[in-house]
Amino acid sequence: MNAAFLDSLPEVRSDLGPALAAGERVVFAARPACFGTETDAFLGGHTSKFYLTNRRLIANNTVGLWTVELATDIASCAIVENGIPFLKSTVVRVDLNKEVVYGDGQGVLRGFRFYLAKRDGDRFAALMGSALR
Repeated sequence: MNAAFLDSLPEVRSDLGPALAAGERVVFAARPACFGTETDAFLGGHTSKFYLTNRRLIANNTVGLWTVELATDIASCAIVENGIPFLKSTVVRVDLNKEVVYGDGQGVLRGFRFYLAKRDGDRFAALMGSALR
């Protein structure tokens, strides 16, 4: 992971204050239409918020925080376009290095899918591409 790149990015405003560790700051924030597991099992809807800090990826579904460490937990990140022309949705796929058990054993995920506006998806994928080099 290219931590120096993420540390060089300007901070963006967020409501994560107490959830951030010392020296951690938000460098990207967006509101996804929804997000889910790698198989599209629903995790959060349009009221969710999505953040990239200089250390973690955080998704807030208004019930709890989904968080993974950039340096150790993320295997890859890519944009996937679904649908037919003129009705395509931009999905950012984040694959994890290990399985994550959630909901007191209710489910297991190996990655996330974030349904973002095209502009936000492109920006996030570019940031992750530079960070994961």
